[in-house]
Amino acid sequence: MAWLVRNVPAVQEAALKGTLALGTMDSWVLFSLSEERAFATEPSNASRTQLFDIRERTWSQELCSAFGVPVTALAQVRASDSVFGHTTAGGFFSEPIPICGMLGDSQAALMGQGCLEPGQVKATYGTGSSIMMQIGAVPATSQAGLVTSMGWEFDGQVSYVLEGNINYTGAVVSWMKDDARLIGDPGDAEVCARRANPADSAYFVPAFTGLGAPYWDDSATGLLTGVTRTTGHDEIVKACLESIAYQIGDVVDAMRRDTGLDVAELRVDGGPTANAYLMQFQADVSTANVSVSSVAELSAAGAAYVAGHAAGVYDTNAIFRQIERTTYEPSMDERRREVLLAGWRAAIKQAMCR
Repeated sequence: MAWLVRNVPAVQEAALKGTLALGTMDSWVLFSLSEERAFATEPSNASRTQLFDIRERTWSQELCSAFGVPVTALAQVRASDSVFGHTTAGGFFSEPIPICGMLGDSQAALMGQGCLEPGQVKATYGTGSSIMMQIGAVPATSQAGLVTSMGWEFDGQVSYVLEGNINYTGAVVSWMKDDARLIGDPGDAEVCARRANPADSAYFVPAFTGLGAPYWDDSATGLLTGVTRTTGHDEIVKACLESIAYQIGDVVDAMRRDTGLDVAELRVDGGPTANAYLMQFQADVSTANVSVSSVAELSAAGAAYVAGHAAGVYDTNAIFRQIERTTYEPSMDERRREVLLAGWRAAIKQAMCR
């Protein structure tokens, strides 16, 4: 937005005239879809702009001035379960229907996982990963490398979240297949990991473009370390796969330190959750039950849930009661777990010192 205001003459002219409208993708879709040409957003999307005061829940004049963005050009912020407008979907419907419910991607996945109570956590295994904890109505400042953001304003209540974003999780599997040619298919990773020597001491740190939460080190580089004579093809694949679980476990531990809340369950979604070896290892290193949702597109489900509830189509728990889950419980010996985590921490230090 700041770049547009500084560099595009038409934008500068509109700003001077007071006719400029700057919004995130949700605002553009709403504007394009609604009969009223509504120009609005909601807290989870507004907070992603860095122009929104998450405590006052309004656009920050101070931040807008710092970025050079006219506050008058920004969308109206409404509750996430508002009726934002009405649409015929370009004439598809004979009568306009309400557009009710809007959420940002990660927050929608949190909603889709049914994480409505403080302390509930979800992790999405995509190219990278967003790990998000519902923390309730009071924002908490992280001391452990996490970000505080808006969750939503839903049912008359505001919810905040702690979030940690990891650069490479599911993309590690893609890298093994497409670049390193270690596997021919994503499913091969589980086969190799189960076949590998469980006593092998190799670790892989996928810091291809630095490390995200909770380390935030752009200069870190990836490495394979702890290689011994027992380390072969399968052991390297196992180390790559386990790096996904270690990274997510680091963020979960940071959440525990920040909030003092016990994370007894981690609700997960995304393609890599089909890997049973990875899910069990995730449960073991995180000391939490890992609950895999049967719903593949949880961001869409979360937004649909907000819309359906806002429209009075169903009650609060209707969708969540229908979701089936596969649960993996921690089963690793505590001493073994501590040994593995100590090796991972040493590997992280190596990656950050290069």
